[in-house]
Amino acid sequence: MAGDPFLSDPSRKRKRPTKSKPQPRREKPSAARDSEISSASEDEGANSEQEAKYERQDGDISSDEEFFEESAADKRRRLAKQYLQNLKEQEIAGDDYDAQDLDDDILARRLQDDVAENKGKMYKFLAEKVGLQLQERTPRTTRVGLKNLTGVAVKYPYIYTVSKDMELVKWKAGKQGRPQRVRHAKGGLRFVNINTKNPAANHHSAPINCVAASHDGRFVVTGGEDARLIIWSAETLLCMKVLQTRAPVNALAFRRNTDQLYAACADLRIRTFSVNQHAQLEILYGHQDNITDISALARESCVSVGSRDKTAMYWKIAEESRLTFRGGDSERKSRKRPDSAGDDDSMPRFSEGSIEAVCMVDETHFVTGSDNGNVAFWSLGKKKALFTQPVAHGLLPQHAPTQASAETDAELAAAQVALRQPCWITAVYAVPYSDLFITGSYSGEVKLWRIDSESYRTFTPVGLLAVQGCVVKIDGAEVSDEKKLVVYVATSKEHRLGRWLGSVGGRNAVVSVEFDV
Repeated sequence: MAGDPFLSDPSRKRKRPTKSKPQPRREKPSAARDSEISSASEDEGANSEQEAKYERQDGDISSDEEFFEESAADKRRRLAKQYLQNLKEQEIAGDDYDAQDLDDDILARRLQDDVAENKGKMYKFLAEKVGLQLQERTPRTTRVGLKNLTGVAVKYPYIYTVSKDMELVKWKAGKQGRPQRVRHAKGGLRFVNINTKNPAANHHSAPINCVAASHDGRFVVTGGEDARLIIWSAETLLCMKVLQTRAPVNALAFRRNTDQLYAACADLRIRTFSVNQHAQLEILYGHQDNITDISALARESCVSVGSRDKTAMYWKIAEESRLTFRGGDSERKSRKRPDSAGDDDSMPRFSEGSIEAVCMVDETHFVTGSDNGNVAFWSLGKKKALFTQPVAHGLLPQHAPTQASAETDAELAAAQVALRQPCWITAVYAVPYSDLFITGSYSGEVKLWRIDSESYRTFTPVGLLAVQGCVVKIDGAEVSDEKKLVVYVATSKEHRLGRWLGSVGGRNAVVSVEFDV
């Protein structure tokens, strides 16, 4: 048998490695060392992101071609100096100032904000400012179509709404605060058969449940009862890609400053997508009932609520793990603090049947709303809610005895009148990394709450906005150039996922209000 030509060729034979001095055995890094390494890598990534932000924001910075030969450290130093110079020009605005003090103040404030956001902690305090402006701010109502709205998404100055009649509408914020209609895309039964060869001819064939806008303003994504997740061009509202999910999509959330999308589906699964690649990445399992809402911020994690399984789950996607937080508040198991605002022993207690809405405040805290009217504040460090406000939006009106019973006897009819039921919490929105969050129901009021920044364990009411109808979604945007906060509230005549509430009256509209921050 002939030998292997590779082995027969002496030139191809491997040389035996020469012996070297034995290396000292390395000790395994401790947990503290691992955390240092992890934090260092995160800081490095944050620095690179911050550097990129400087380049985007500062339009008068010289081009890279002029400084082609400079090192990375020199480039970072140059960008930082230019960034501080731009900040000074914005702060001065023609007034007399102390240059040294101004430099120190700007540098300290910016560094504190950047460090706080990178750590994922609350660093904006807006609730008090917003509360003082509620009396003088007039909400503006914009009627939207004839069918019931199901969602609203904001990428200022553009607003996107979806409804049960399969219509996606693009709006632009006007000078008076009221959005102006730009364009729309209408679905229908003619889109039942997907045309994969021509995605531009595709649309939803069933009610649209949710909508989300990417942070770069390039994409709009919708999910519907037809188990389709459609990626749209934000500029033209033309369909770019149709993705099948095998189950209705109930909620969507973009990871902050990325193209990563989280979709909460009715088949008890959470699906992650890359919008740029038009592809599904992962599927997350854990909930035991229909997932009704989802929220995410900058880190590769999200929080979802599973309706009647009465749980909220915090997903660590990179680590392939999750934390489970169980609700189920009742009269016997109350988590309401005795020293909380609005404590009333006469207020009836209601069992929690489902958790309907969720929103992250920062990377370690989130807020949930339930069908028994509870608004709960949670922390990743504790399995129980830090604070719970029961019946946050009040009770429904009492039925008259003649409406509740067919008895002719007045006493018997009065005895059969059911107890007043609480108003569901149907929507929750928190301004990221701030002490302000907003809740909505079908009580005719949108309530604003302030998180105690000192204890970080309780929250108190700030004020309310009057609306008509069932609040299906709340979204907002911080406009840094104009130093204002814009909030948009989508209202409907019925719940966005069904008709079990019946018609609650009101309007299919978008209510907008602006605050100076």
